[in-house]
Amino acid sequence: MGNYSQRLLEGAETQHLVNFRQGLTTLFLGGNARMNNRKWLKVLLLVLVCCLCVSLAACQSKENTNNEASGTSGKQPSEKTTIKMWTFLDPNGTSAREVALKQIITNFERDNPNVKVAVEPQVWDTLGTKFLAANQTGNAPDVIWTSMDDFGTALKQNALVDFESLFLNSWTPEDIKDIDDAYWAFGNKDGKHYQVTLSRNYIGILYREDLLAEKGIKVPFKTWDELIDAAVKLTEKDAATGIQRYGFGQAFSPESPDPQVFPPSLIQSQGDMFTEGGKANWSTDAGVTAMNRQLDMVTKYKVTPDSAISSSVEDVYNEFKAGRYAMMIGAGVRIPTLQKESTFDGSKIQMTYFPSEDGSTFSPSVINGWNVGVWSGSKNKEAAGKFVEHMINAESDEIWMTVGGQVPVRKSTVQKNADFLSKPDKTYLSVMAEGFAKYGYAQPWEFPVSGWRADLNKIAQDILVKGKDVKAALQAAEKEFNERAGS
Repeated sequence: MGNYSQRLLEGAETQHLVNFRQGLTTLFLGGNARMNNRKWLKVLLLVLVCCLCVSLAACQSKENTNNEASGTSGKQPSEKTTIKMWTFLDPNGTSAREVALKQIITNFERDNPNVKVAVEPQVWDTLGTKFLAANQTGNAPDVIWTSMDDFGTALKQNALVDFESLFLNSWTPEDIKDIDDAYWAFGNKDGKHYQVTLSRNYIGILYREDLLAEKGIKVPFKTWDELIDAAVKLTEKDAATGIQRYGFGQAFSPESPDPQVFPPSLIQSQGDMFTEGGKANWSTDAGVTAMNRQLDMVTKYKVTPDSAISSSVEDVYNEFKAGRYAMMIGAGVRIPTLQKESTFDGSKIQMTYFPSEDGSTFSPSVINGWNVGVWSGSKNKEAAGKFVEHMINAESDEIWMTVGGQVPVRKSTVQKNADFLSKPDKTYLSVMAEGFAKYGYAQPWEFPVSGWRADLNKIAQDILVKGKDVKAALQAAEKEFNERAGS
């Protein structure tokens, strides 16, 4: 470029700067004012700041407009979250409770599209122990189902989050009253709640209504003698199938055990199976009587087969639905599946209470269930708490009852479904509910009691197989339990 042209451009640029400076001077100080270079730079800086503020305000206005249009009120959408849950139920399974759980999860994910529930099914009798170990290593699930046996230990390990900090503080007194019962009070620590009990269970006598009617046997049984007499009458070969049917099914395998005759008989006589300090209290006179009553059904009355020595409760359930037992000790929560899978008319399966010594009342049965809580180490506590709350809302509670065959958590669910509960094949739900209220025994949680069911079954095996003295076997088991529990 030539020197002349270069000087023209430089002169033009200089003139533009002069004009710009004069314009600013006129704008801020009036047309006749004069500014030196320092003042002029201050004015220029002020203009730039003003321009920046206007630009930011415009951007914010545009962002707010976009957010209002999308319904987010200025908040960014939540990130996708997956919460992990351990339970003994498999939502891909076919049992009534599993089908209900799948429907409840589907509804939750429908209402909370950014949260996915990943269920990792576990073996039920080792679930609690596995969770306690996972808590220690920092690798536990967000939502956990623990048995009542293990719940006290979970509290001592501070493994659970209180519901007050998650959702309960927003509940009304009416909401809490709707679910307030002995289960809701279980495990309360320092006035806070750490669990809600699902799959509430009552152990009682399951029986075939059709077979008892054929023999003219009426229920409920008032005394143990009445129960034994009925079991004797029902022990025979089935006329139609030729199957040897026994009157009363029991299971003494330590594998996946349920309470048999011993606990209700002992609790009715002495009030508890444990001392106030948490020690096993089984070798009393009442304990000897209760164990003899249980085992006499095998050795003396022959209403329970010898195979009970090694049978698991699952074995007895399978044999009951195949027609090999007229009655058995079983869990109310299993009735829907038994009704569905039995080789006979499953609607005839009913439930009744354990009798007592003198017939004045019914013997208390061990109530159980699964304490559902949120792991204290979870990185997704809020989402996990929201899901636990969802599992006990009105919609889910009705699904647990009508689809899953479970006793509902909410009193309002019972009131709204009176017609459903009055159906002949659903009367067991009313038996369970009354059992919870009047004839239930909630084991202590303040000290460790895990393993007592297996201990009692080992006693039965030692007596039946090894010929041990009843009292000596009870004393040995007490000692082993107390040493293990540290009581």
